[in-house]
Amino acid sequence: MRQYGECLHSCPSGYYGLRTPDMNRCSRCRIENCDSCFSRDFCTKCKSGFYSHRGRCFRGCPAGFAALEELMECVEGCEVGQWSEWGTCSRNNKTCGFKWGLETRTRQIVKKPAKDTIPCPTIAESRRCKMAMRHCPGGKCSPCLKSLYEMKSTFCLCSASQG
Repeated sequence: MRQYGECLHSCPSGYYGLRTPDMNRCSRCRIENCDSCFSRDFCTKCKSGFYSHRGRCFRGCPAGFAALEELMECVEGCEVGQWSEWGTCSRNNKTCGFKWGLETRTRQIVKKPAKDTIPCPTIAESRRCKMAMRHCPGGKCSPCLKSLYEMKSTFCLCSASQG
């Protein structure tokens, strides 16, 4: 058996090993920005500043994937659905009795992320809204003998001249 060149335990950076029963040799990776590869067209470690994704190297991760900084890999991110319509304007579970309230909308998580360390985007939002009715229909005001606090808690609005 003849031997040419230098014997190495592993191939240098930018190369991968080709092994046959007759010969072992190192061949250059054909992937741009690849530091080490498994085969000619599958990168296992990208150069500094690049993320590994399906055997290729990218400056950033494609849509639907999140960057895992510690490994410099792109992993499947969290997918969320469309926002629902804004809900009814309410405050303290009431749709009347106040001038201002909150309305909420939500969306569902369609696909959980591959790693628990990858956060999902917000799935609920609230915003301030003006109540449709400030006075509740059918609400009766008894003579204002109750304290102002008690009147507010029953949504009864009395003028100062009553009682």
